[in-house]
Amino acid sequence: MYSPDHLEILAEICIVSCITGLSLFFGRKIASIEGPVRYIRGLLLLLYALSWAFNLIACMSTSTNNGNYISCLVGFFNCVILHTITKVVLYLYFTEKAYIISVPKSNRMSNALYVCNLCMLVPYIGLVIMMVVYRETLVSADYPFFCEIGYQLPASAAVLGYDFCVNIMFAGIFIKHAFCPNTAQQTSHQSSALHLMANRNIVVAVISALMTVVNYGVIILYNGSPRGLMTMTISAIDVTVVAGVVQWATSHPAEIQSLEKILQRGTGDKPVKLEIKQHQEVVVLTEMASQKV
Repeated sequence: MYSPDHLEILAEICIVSCITGLSLFFGRKIASIEGPVRYIRGLLLLLYALSWAFNLIACMSTSTNNGNYISCLVGFFNCVILHTITKVVLYLYFTEKAYIISVPKSNRMSNALYVCNLCMLVPYIGLVIMMVVYRETLVSADYPFFCEIGYQLPASAAVLGYDFCVNIMFAGIFIKHAFCPNTAQQTSHQSSALHLMANRNIVVAVISALMTVVNYGVIILYNGSPRGLMTMTISAIDVTVVAGVVQWATSHPAEIQSLEKILQRGTGDKPVKLEIKQHQEVVVLTEMASQKV
């Protein structure tokens, strides 16, 4: 009777822990919603849901892929399609954040940077095709019939290089907004909140870039054919760590949360209210929302 080895047990424990963490992030984000699910909230919920689904499929495939070519193939396409879609959703989140932080004067599709960032996602269609064409899915002919999942060097190097460049590009955009703000950012009532938001998203982009290097670097290190449980476990850690950092970056104090709703309406300034107090003193009050993203 076959019994799992120590690597399989370790992989299962790791992936189950990732599922637990993502369930916590997803639950906290759902509990924080007090209004309509706007676009950026929807992206966050979709990011957590896709990451959770990826980990669940990876967990089931890890425990069944030895000697099972169908399970091995399911694990491969999980790493190729669902993992890539999760990354694309993350980059859509980056695109939206960069748009908001810039305090735009035009709508999204009239903003050159926004359109350029969207166009940067189109090549992922070609990268997915490359990963499928240059795939390495092999079930060993000898006991215990280990499954191997990976990509040949042309695919793994291309995905690693492009994914890393996209993350660094977004990190550069956030660094620019944090340390070289434009006039609209400097004169905005929320200038300090914009600065903090940019700083936090720099961390998200850098962590995402590092996880990309680890993820595809391991595949290259094993000549494109690491054991399937290794590929899926590292990818599960990748999406979970990134989701955790995104959760940290979007769990600011109330003033930062209220900023996004205002800027998404296309105005950079918060409405103010004049209140007349005793002795005819005029006080300008800025209304702060307590709504979280």
